[in-house]
Amino acid sequence: MHNIPGAFQKLQTLYAEGEAQIAAGDLEAAVRTFTEGIAIDDHFRQRYITMYAHRAFALQKLGRLDEAVADYTKAIELEHPEENRAQYHFHRGLALQSLPTETDEARRANVERAIADFGSSIALYPNHPGPYHLRGKLLVNELERFEEAIVDLDKVLSMRPNADALTQRGFAHFNLAHFAEARADFERAKEMAGDPYNDYMLAAVHAKLGDGAKVVEHAKLALDADEAYREYFASDDDFDPYRSDPAFAKLC
Repeated sequence: MHNIPGAFQKLQTLYAEGEAQIAAGDLEAAVRTFTEGIAIDDHFRQRYITMYAHRAFALQKLGRLDEAVADYTKAIELEHPEENRAQYHFHRGLALQSLPTETDEARRANVERAIADFGSSIALYPNHPGPYHLRGKLLVNELERFEEAIVDLDKVLSMRPNADALTQRGFAHFNLAHFAEARADFERAKEMAGDPYNDYMLAAVHAKLGDGAKVVEHAKLALDADEAYREYFASDDDFDPYRSDPAFAKLC
């Protein structure tokens, strides 16, 4: 119930102040401002609820992820417009996937929760590429559920060009032994972003395809950009057939 005179006006003022503080990068002040707003007992639910989400955003930027997750959860419980709840699920998923954990089991649990949040975000608002992209990355890098990941990354790439989505999809194809598809994805990603990881993976793809000249070509390009790849070329089993190739051995 509205039991504080001028509460709505106060909420408006605090909301604007908090937004300005976030824009200025003063996140601690924004947390205090939105906390003051949340403490106001008022029936103007939209202003009140949005403060949970804005405080969560500031807390997330500050690395206070457990608190951010709690605020996003409150915002999801109280909010009504589906597009807003989709956004809160997305950001809670971001926070969950970044939460530090002490065990592999706890890490996996947070990853599964993040994947569920990205799925809820998609169900509420299916026209944003972000949840598909991040769910796809988790499916590739954390859970090795490559076929599911490809579906998500296909969706991202149907919406807009994205070098990271191409690289992630290429890695999924590589692990499913779809080497022609992997090669195409890494080549396109390289054209877009120039990341030497794509040359490293193209060397691995060509190793699987049996093209030694291309292995050496892409290995050299990766090493010219980043010497750190040398140890991977020296130890990765994918390159075992090329250890006796003088041109490859010279690189390692």
